[in-house]
Amino acid sequence: MNHIVTYLKSFFMRGKCSDEKLLDKTDLIYLSALVLVFTVLAFFRLGDAHAPESSYTADAGNRDIVLDFGDYTDIGSFSVFLGNLNTRRFSISAFNEMTGAWEIINGEAFAESVFAWNKIDLNYSLRYLGIVALDEEAILNELVFQRLDGTVILPVNAGDYPALFDEQDMFPAYKTYENGTMFDEIYHGRTAYEFLHGLVTYETTHPHLGKILISLGILVFGMNPFGWRFMSVLFGILMIPLMYCFAKRLFKDSFVCAATTSLIAFDCMHYNLSRIATIDIFAAFFILLMYYYMYQYFQKDSACRAAGRPPVGSFMSKDVYIPLALSGIGMAFGVATKWTGVYAGLGLGVLFIWYTITHFPKGQTLKLFWFCCLFFVAVPLIIYTLCFIPVVGYTPNNGLIDKAVKGTWYMFDYHSNLEAEHYYSSPFYEWPFIWMPLLDANDNVGDKISAISCMGNPAIWWMGIFCELYVFWRWVVKKDKKAGFLCIAYLAQYIPWMSISRITFIYHYFPAILFVMLMMGYTMLHIREHFPWGKKAIAIYVAAAVICFLLFFPLISGLPVKLEYGLRLRWLKDWILIL
Repeated sequence: MNHIVTYLKSFFMRGKCSDEKLLDKTDLIYLSALVLVFTVLAFFRLGDAHAPESSYTADAGNRDIVLDFGDYTDIGSFSVFLGNLNTRRFSISAFNEMTGAWEIINGEAFAESVFAWNKIDLNYSLRYLGIVALDEEAILNELVFQRLDGTVILPVNAGDYPALFDEQDMFPAYKTYENGTMFDEIYHGRTAYEFLHGLVTYETTHPHLGKILISLGILVFGMNPFGWRFMSVLFGILMIPLMYCFAKRLFKDSFVCAATTSLIAFDCMHYNLSRIATIDIFAAFFILLMYYYMYQYFQKDSACRAAGRPPVGSFMSKDVYIPLALSGIGMAFGVATKWTGVYAGLGLGVLFIWYTITHFPKGQTLKLFWFCCLFFVAVPLIIYTLCFIPVVGYTPNNGLIDKAVKGTWYMFDYHSNLEAEHYYSSPFYEWPFIWMPLLDANDNVGDKISAISCMGNPAIWWMGIFCELYVFWRWVVKKDKKAGFLCIAYLAQYIPWMSISRITFIYHYFPAILFVMLMMGYTMLHIREHFPWGKKAIAIYVAAAVICFLLFFPLISGLPVKLEYGLRLRWLKDWILIL
């Protein structure tokens, strides 16, 4: 334990074989500025810190909701904020006082999105309204009725259904991402809520650590957009210093490190995934973390060997095996979040074997093997299994291990047999070119539109393609080991997707683009070192990348803009960034 405490205190040290700090004063200034700017942008219009939470359950013994508006009133529509059960069906009827019978207005009205406002049109003059839940159970958090002119009207017998009419002030003027779920939040945010309340688990197609993390934000801030997105923002922010430290270990040049970290701070996809309650930002963070510690292990081991440590025949210096152990723990968290952590682990294995063969005598490899079995096999299996603790009820089991085994088999069966289509899906070879962005949300706000697109920053992703080619050339032709590390890390995140037959989306490329950014840092370092105008060129390029980010900012942040603005940014024919 003392070794771990000592290590954590010296996180920003290059290694105990060297007393030189990893980050100096200049680094801290650069890093603080980038963290501050990204934090402000990430929390900008993140979402409401409130949402209807008291609920009414309509079930087999309590299906009917009968409302009295006191007199005949023209009802234009009503909106229902659903609880954690999606796609509920209702029969909507009006009572005819002339015939004494109920007349069906809509025999099968749908409310589809959980923890969001669902509008159902009526356009009917009535006094008594009947709502009958057609499913076995429906959870309604709030009902809001509007006249034809949009004004809100409250039934005179609202007191008979207090849970349905106690949070009317939370009804928004416009339905947007700020007051409800968007895209896959309906799966991951919902499941996080179910974990906290011991309900049957809905989203079971991925490991559960990411949803557990989302639930922590809900636990602190409540089941509202700010609450279910908070942990994503936190991990998005944490990726900034992690990327900076990684770049500093690789390049040792503060200016280049700041430029490299600026790429992630002003990348559109990093911004998008940091503001949505899905598991991808967590998986990407842990993937970057595991590679950071693996590189640190290489760095410290090489430094200690150069200094004459460890003695011949010993295992490793305690200052070396701690980052190796932390790399394994990072991999464990990654796998427990999403199976892409397994892909990343394969890349770690290739790098580790490569390093071990070239640096370790045979007498030391057996001890190293057992150490790695502990931290890269046993620990990941334990953490992966533990992430199934909050899972409830979707499959019978005989304990935690059985639950994890059956849950894993279910995931494999789901992904291997998934046959689905989606307009915004895209194959792996389109991702580097941002051929098909993903529209997460699109809502009318008066005469403007609030849209959120998941896409890369063109100034970064497109330039990154050329930098990839340069780094691969440096690895293959110049035998540069640092270039080789980056290439293998990148390929481990990218190649596995080439054999996937199910539909895929552009955000699946995000872990790979992190290493493309480091490749760009590698390229910028060489430009700075070999050309007198290099620093100025890098500064101009980073400024251009920031400008490009700001240009697309309204379309990735949900800031309401005119439709024409989004259409002007349709640089490729398949881009639909706004509707």
